[in-house]
Amino acid sequence: MAETHAPRARPATSLAARFGILSTYFYALLVSPLLLSHFVFDILLCVPPWTRPTPEWSFSQAARTRLVRLLLLYWSLTRSGDRLTLQPGREGSRFEVMRPRPPKQYKGVLVDAAVQPTDLGATWTPARPPPATLAGPDVVVALHFHGGGYAIGSGRDKDTGYLAKTFLRHLGCTHVCTPQYRLSSGGRANRFPAALQDALTAYLCLVRDKGIPARQIILSGDSAGANVVLGLLRYMHEHGEGAGDGGEGAGDGDEGAGDGSEVLGAAAAVPPPGAVALWSPWVDVSGALRFDMRASPNYATDYLHREFGRWGAATVSGYGAVDAGGPWLAPLLHPFKLAAADVPMFVHAGEREVLYDDIKLFSERYGDIGWNVHLVVSKGCSHDIILLGPKIGFARAAEAAARDARAFLSAATDLQLRVS
Repeated sequence: MAETHAPRARPATSLAARFGILSTYFYALLVSPLLLSHFVFDILLCVPPWTRPTPEWSFSQAARTRLVRLLLLYWSLTRSGDRLTLQPGREGSRFEVMRPRPPKQYKGVLVDAAVQPTDLGATWTPARPPPATLAGPDVVVALHFHGGGYAIGSGRDKDTGYLAKTFLRHLGCTHVCTPQYRLSSGGRANRFPAALQDALTAYLCLVRDKGIPARQIILSGDSAGANVVLGLLRYMHEHGEGAGDGGEGAGDGDEGAGDGSEVLGAAAAVPPPGAVALWSPWVDVSGALRFDMRASPNYATDYLHREFGRWGAATVSGYGAVDAGGPWLAPLLHPFKLAAADVPMFVHAGEREVLYDDIKLFSERYGDIGWNVHLVVSKGCSHDIILLGPKIGFARAAEAAARDARAFLSAATDLQLRVS
């Protein structure tokens, strides 16, 4: 069982911090009228089909997409990240506080003097799973990490409620667990590897504390959350043996046979999941800093804003403290492969999203080095519809994508995914 830690006291707000909050509010008052007028102009452009981002969208889809982009710009300019709490809130008994593992179980890149493992909140849907002694082979848990550029969002119903219900109804899981990992907008102590520490905490809580067989877990993430998932898979690759029990690590593994990949040894104390699902994955965080997102041919048909990508990339990398183009934040540039098991990987992208080209290239590269990758592209859709489907008018497409994932994973694994 994990060690029990007393809740940490919240530090008093300093004068400098209070001044920062006031300056943020003042700045928000200045930019709000400008952004509002810009939004009104955008809405007017969405009325005639020929001036919408794409004529195939309805007025509702075009207007909602523009509204989300405006909100992302506003949050980026005002640095308005979500404030997370460990109180149950509306989720009630479905909310759980997961305690960090003993320090020796966080190895390699997860050892950081400025970023320490801490308590982690998570929401279960529809309820917490049964005890291990009662859980049969029909239990399938999707451990899902939400998107939000590492800077916004949470695992609570207000953000991931639709996604969780979609997984239950259309992906066929019995349970969905959505952790609220630390956000990089919360300060430099929340930069990388904070989210990855939280991911390991959550995964080992399911496998070690709750006794859920790893082969019955779908490791899932959307956008930045998918980047977290790929980081956790790389951690299994680099520190598999001993990472879960404090034993000696397996090192960096054997080198790949000339294909640019690296291979993990067969025995791993952190067992690989039964499957992986990546939804509009952010596979190169450094791209938001190195390139101008506006140069993408899909920039007009996506709600992602250039400033939002830059904000997330800058904060998660600690403004240069961590290499945003390194293997942990840019898996597109550093392919790797798990050899401990054949873990199928479902990848989803929107045809009209800014990240489409990166996602397509990622799928090709990882397929070339031996992953069982299945890429599904939703025609005419923007970024991350599995998270925001009903909010931007793409709920049906999101649910169809979840059914595509169920079909692939049912054929590629022994997971007992239900047909609703």
